[in-house]
Amino acid sequence: MKKLFLIFGFLITFAFTSLAVKADSNYLHTITLEKNNSGYNIILGSDKTAKVTKKSPSENELILELNNITSSDTVNALYKGTNSIDSLVVENTAPNKIKIYITADNITNSTIMMDPVSGERAIVGESIPMEKVLWITFVLALFAVIFKVSKDISEEDDKILIKKDIKEREIELYRRYRNELISNPEINFQKDMRMRKMLKKIDRKIDERLTASLK
Repeated sequence: MKKLFLIFGFLITFAFTSLAVKADSNYLHTITLEKNNSGYNIILGSDKTAKVTKKSPSENELILELNNITSSDTVNALYKGTNSIDSLVVENTAPNKIKIYITADNITNSTIMMDPVSGERAIVGESIPMEKVLWITFVLALFAVIFKVSKDISEEDDKILIKKDIKEREIELYRRYRNELISNPEINFQKDMRMRKMLKKIDRKIDERLTASLK
């Protein structure tokens, strides 16, 4: 009896699992190539919408990579307004992954659409290619580095100019102060050796400080 219940439980679990897998399945049924003013409309008929990546090795080649979808036993190709499609190949590359190879004149100018049974038709596969994303990221990073270096150089130049300006102003102030002392009739610098030594000491200290401010 116990074994019977185990077998019965296993069958029920298997049945529900199979139904769940079937309910979640997504199949590609049709590929419609429709001529438009600039190129083609490529309409993918499926059960549900799938993620599509668009690649163009050349102007006449197009590769569509579809995720979370599997091709049905028969995928019908429909052509509307065109008979210049050189080739169309559908390949199951992995479980729930498909590649579609299309060769035709000017096929790169195509608009990809998903037409799911359980949803509305929508344009897909218009995301920016990874190569362009990497190139844009590199250019932005390069501009950021150039801006940072330019900013550092500008700030360093400003500091040097400020230091030079401070040095020139301090020298000018000191010269005025020294001239005022010398021109003061109440002080006789020729006779006062102590004052002479003090001015030399002041001159030396100011030179040392101004020299250090430029480093």
